[in-house]
Amino acid sequence: TSFWLLVAVLSVFTRLICYAYRLIILSNYEISWRRAIQIIILWEFSSAISPGIVGGTPAALLLLAREKNIDTGKGTAIVLATSFLDVLFYVFAVPLMALWVARVDVIPHSIGYLTEGAIWHYFVTIYFLFLGWAILLGFGLFFKPKGIAQFVFFFTTVPFLTRFSEKVKKWGENLILAAEAFRKESFWHWVKAFSGTSFAWISRFVLVNCLILSLGNGMDVAEIFAKQLVMWAALMIPATPGAAGMAEWLFSGFMNEYFVNAQLTNTTAFLWRLLSYWPYLFAGLLTFPIWYRATAKSMKLKAE
Repeated sequence: TSFWLLVAVLSVFTRLICYAYRLIILSNYEISWRRAIQIIILWEFSSAISPGIVGGTPAALLLLAREKNIDTGKGTAIVLATSFLDVLFYVFAVPLMALWVARVDVIPHSIGYLTEGAIWHYFVTIYFLFLGWAILLGFGLFFKPKGIAQFVFFFTTVPFLTRFSEKVKKWGENLILAAEAFRKESFWHWVKAFSGTSFAWISRFVLVNCLILSLGNGMDVAEIFAKQLVMWAALMIPATPGAAGMAEWLFSGFMNEYFVNAQLTNTTAFLWRLLSYWPYLFAGLLTFPIWYRATAKSMKLKAE
């Protein structure tokens, strides 16, 4: 029990290090390890206090904008690239896990008012939305950014969407900047960035596997991994900060079969959130003043 709990704690730090490594790679080593770790902590802090569908993207743009060697265009490129890599991992992971685990072993018969069919249809819908987003963003970043920007901007001609025209226009400009920044990067550059992304996500899922191995019957490693992929599709939508409430409810619904009773299931769900959610709230509060003072000088230099 103690061993798997220790591995669970280590997976939290591994996830942080992998995300920081990815940030360093995408910035072409313009960001130091210390600053990268601070940014990731604050990025995760923003995600923890924002609805799942919003995430930490707006905060990430502001965080990178304060870096001395990162201009607005490059910062936008980095944020768009991280979104692309995260979704790309998910898009690849789902079919790979489908080769190992059957649908009947992943989708529960019901979770509260949600039937097995409803959960499956919701998951498939979200998956194809992610697939579409990966294709759109990848195409925009590497091939035809101007065409994508013009296509999206076209929809702002619809009367009730005209108020978003300026924001969409700005988004299009950022997309073009992102493409120009990354089109010149080597294949090896993207292999390293995707590796950091993959190990970060695997560490996120290993946390749950280790907690179940510690407190329940967690020998079905691939099955538990696959269930988390389905859970994360649902956790992208909740309107509560950090998917609070929804995350614990889904954990109990998907993972209860690995525990002898509901109390142990709820205890494991609490530990999962204690290790994956709450640390970033406290670390973010402690890191923000340190990071803000450190970047104040950078902002002055940019202003000059």
